[in-house]
Parts: sequence; C-alpha cells; structure tokens
Amino acid sequence: MFYLYGCSQRVPIYINEIMAKISKAARIEAGNLMEEAAEVFDSCVQCGMCKARCGVFRVLREEQYSPRGHGDLLSAKVQDKIIFECNMCRACSVSCPLNIWVCDGVLKCRQAMVLMGKGLKGNEEMVANIRKTGSPFGKGKIDRDKLYCC
Repeated sequence: MFYLYGCSQRVPIYINEIMAKISKAARIEAGNLMEEAAEVFDSCVQCGMCKARCGVFRVLREEQYSPRGHGDLLSAKVQDKIIFECNMCRACSVSCPLNIWVCDGVLKCRQAMVLMGKGLKGNEEMVANIRKTGSPFGKGKIDRDKLYCC
C-alpha cells in the first residue's frame, strides 16, 4: 500500500487490488505510458515558473494542482484523479524555461488511468451515451454515418 502525499489528507492507494482486475496487456501498456509520463519531467528543476500561468492553480491554490505538483506525482508514478484537474491549456509549457511539455505527461497518465479502470465516471458515461444514442447526453437517435468518435 502506498500513500499519496502533498494532499491535505493521506490517501491510500492499493495497487495490488487494482492490478488484479486488469488484463496483462493493459497493465503493460499502462506501465509503459506511466514510464513515458515520468520521463517528461526528468529535466524539471522544480523552479515553479509554470505555476504562475496555471489557471487551475490560480483558483485552487494547492501545490498538487499545479503543473509542478503534477510533475511530482508523475515522477513518482502515482496515478491520482488530481491529474484530471488539468485543463490542458499548455500555459505552463509556454512559461517553462526548459520547454517541458507538462500536458504531454498528464495526457499519458490519463490514458494509463483509463486503461487501469481509474478514469472519470462522467467521461465513461458520456462515451457510452455517444455509442448508444449518438449524443453525449444520452438523448436522440443514433446515426452511425455521422458519428465521428468512440
């Protein structure tokens, strides 16, 4: 069992319980994605310049929601729903003196989390609705010829 630090509370992460429910191929792919996500932050020097432009950090004012906080999580290969708080605006990458593309690492982590069954429930419902009815809201008739995703 691991604990997620940097939050206002200790959150237990039971990796063995999660891993037992996932296929071997998905585990391998998710592991590779997490390695790639961690590599994005290898050259980060923790200067914090990315925080100045981060809209999410400006509102929430907690380090774990900042690009640097995301980098700490990803460098430690921790999968947490906080990663979904990034709005992928890339403002942090513009201000980074080392040109670290934070959003690339966040996106890879999100992909790994979905493979591991730890995606956001709202997103899963939306995709299911699109597949079923053609609408993210679950209403309307499906027209497979006009369906461009999912």
